[in-house]
Amino acid sequence: MKHVFLVTSAVNTRFGVYSAAQRLQQTVATLKSIRERVADAKIIVIESSAESLTAEQEEQLEAASDILVDFTNDAEVKEISKTNNWDIVKNTTESLCFLKTLNMCVADGDFDGYDRIHKVSGRYVLNDDFNLELYEQHPGNIITTHKYKSQFPFEVTGVQAQYMSRLWSWPASCTGAIIDVYANGIKYISERLAAGGYCDLEHVLYKFLPHSLIKEVSPIGIHGGIAPNGQLVKD
Repeated sequence: MKHVFLVTSAVNTRFGVYSAAQRLQQTVATLKSIRERVADAKIIVIESSAESLTAEQEEQLEAASDILVDFTNDAEVKEISKTNNWDIVKNTTESLCFLKTLNMCVADGDFDGYDRIHKVSGRYVLNDDFNLELYEQHPGNIITTHKYKSQFPFEVTGVQAQYMSRLWSWPASCTGAIIDVYANGIKYISERLAAGGYCDLEHVLYKFLPHSLIKEVSPIGIHGGIAPNGQLVKD
C-alpha cells in the first residue's frame, strides 16, 4: 500500500501562543515523524497563512517534504485573514486551501498509483500508536478517530457531533467524495455564519463524510500542543 500525506500548515499566523519559529520547528517535526514511519510516503505541505514564507522557511519545508503548495499570496486567503476571529480564519482558510489542493492533485496526477491519502495537521507528530497495518486491514474505509459530542448547542452548528481532524484518511478511490465533503463544508460554514451561528471543520466532517465507510479508531496515533493555549492533546 502506498500513502500520501497532506499536511496543513500556517507558519506565520498571528493567532495562537506559538511563534513563527516554533510553528516552523513543530511542522518540520511533523514531516520527519511521517517520514520515519512511512519512509516511501509522498508528503505534500499545504501552507495557508496570509503572510508569505521567508526563503529560509520555504527551504526547510521543501527539504522535509515532496511538494510545497503555497497559498500565502492567494487573494481569497488574504481576504479571509482580515477577519479578527481565529476560529473563522483557521477553519475557512484550511478548508478552502485543502479543497484547492485536492483538485490540483487530481488534475496533476499527484495521487496516481497511491492507495491511501492521509490528512495531518501540521505541528502534530505521529506517535507509536500510529499503525500502518490498520490501513492494510481496512483498505476501503475512511479511518478517523471516534466521534465527539459537540461542545455547542445544536442550534448553533446544526450538527450534533464532530470528528477531530488532526489525523484521518481515506482510500484514494474516494477522493471525489472527499472533494464534495469540502465543497459542501465550505458552503455550510458560510451559511451558518451568515445565519448568526457557527460551524468548524470538525463538525463539517461529521455532517458530510459518508458514515457507511467510516471506521473509528482510538487511539489513531498523533499528538501535539493545540495552538490557542499549548495544551497537549492525543488522538
